[in-house]
Amino acid sequence: MPITRRETPLSQEPTGRQADMTFESLAERLRDGPLRTLLTLHVRTGVVTPVAAIDDLERIERLAELAQIARLAAAQLDDLTLEIQSVIDHLAAANGKLQ
Repeated sequence: MPITRRETPLSQEPTGRQADMTFESLAERLRDGPLRTLLTLHVRTGVVTPVAAIDDLERIERLAELAQIARLAAAQLDDLTLEIQSVIDHLAAANGKLQ
């Protein structure tokens, strides 16, 4: 089964990490990037629950913050996924498996 590469470009902001991406660093990068952001999203979601003292404007602001955090987590996960695919492609090519 041939290994395919996604044609989606990395985010516009350079991460400066592609050169130092290693197999061993993937779990650490996942934990410290998108998973940490998703944890922040999870925690911040608790403050949006209905409370009598919160007015509609404040609730909208909190929801907007959640949307921003969710977009960041998705972008981080997408970037890391592309980098993981790059490592897979490199390892497969080094082993003569890429066609």
